[in-house]
Amino acid sequence: MGMGIHAIAMVAVLFLTVFPGYEPEVSAPPRLEHTMHWAQTEPTDPPPETVLTSDALEAAARKPVMEAARVSTADASWYAKRNADLRMFMLRYDPDMPLDEIDRKVQGLRFDPDKPMVALTFDDGPVSGVTDQILDILEQYNARATFFVCGWRFGNEEARLIARRALALGCEIGNHTFDHHDMQKQNIVEKRQEVIRTNEAVFSATGYVMHELRPPGGHTDWDVNCVARENGMAVVLWSQSGNVHEYEPVKIAQNVQKQIVDGKELKNGDIVLLHDTKPHMVDAVAIIVPQLIEQGYQLVTVWELLNCSEGGFVPGTTYPQR
Repeated sequence: MGMGIHAIAMVAVLFLTVFPGYEPEVSAPPRLEHTMHWAQTEPTDPPPETVLTSDALEAAARKPVMEAARVSTADASWYAKRNADLRMFMLRYDPDMPLDEIDRKVQGLRFDPDKPMVALTFDDGPVSGVTDQILDILEQYNARATFFVCGWRFGNEEARLIARRALALGCEIGNHTFDHHDMQKQNIVEKRQEVIRTNEAVFSATGYVMHELRPPGGHTDWDVNCVARENGMAVVLWSQSGNVHEYEPVKIAQNVQKQIVDGKELKNGDIVLLHDTKPHMVDAVAIIVPQLIEQGYQLVTVWELLNCSEGGFVPGTTYPQR
């Protein structure tokens, strides 16, 4: 038996030596060890349930993520992992890209945690003809964003290709549930299925493990946070909204800068809500991105924003914190 195992090991080493670029096919996203614990044991003594209406949500989610001092990215383990992941996704998207070109692109995605930054986020996609054109604009300005995707869209190969390209450009993909149902109206089993099915769809298409969950409409509760925590994810809402009730590109851009409903002005650390399902958003983004860069903002992902905040990234936590 010992000799047989030794022979198998020698064959494996020889195979990897002859085929150094071999990469095994991805299967299922890794699960945290405590997933089954959470699945079988409901949390005790939950806080009083708060049902957030749209008005209450807009009023509550106002505090920027980054009001306090930010941590340096220089020696942060999350930042090293980000760069390693970037190299991997660039190579997967374009296997013929020279390694020195990949290193140059990764270096070009550096940012300064001590300078102003905001995170643009797009819900409900990816949609061919919209999301891909938004990526064109982001690539042109060396900017990035976070796309909160619906799992059902990944039955379409175009959506899968868009997601791979987004990751290769340094953008982030977040979970917006599979069917886009109101999670406050679902039991915890249904909530889990919405999240897990989307995690699996995205991982199958890209090999990416998502860090954040945005419940549709921002409708969250205690169980949503528990499901996020057991999957190693944070719940991400927003602090500035661009186009909930706006369809004109110029007005959407104006709304990002200053909310029409309450006059709130964009500030450092804001998470901006947008949608990538209609063509008018492409024209809006063409205004928003260069405008924000000219004002001195760095356009980063939510994952980068949270990791640079004083409290860091904490699974099961809702951001922006109220």
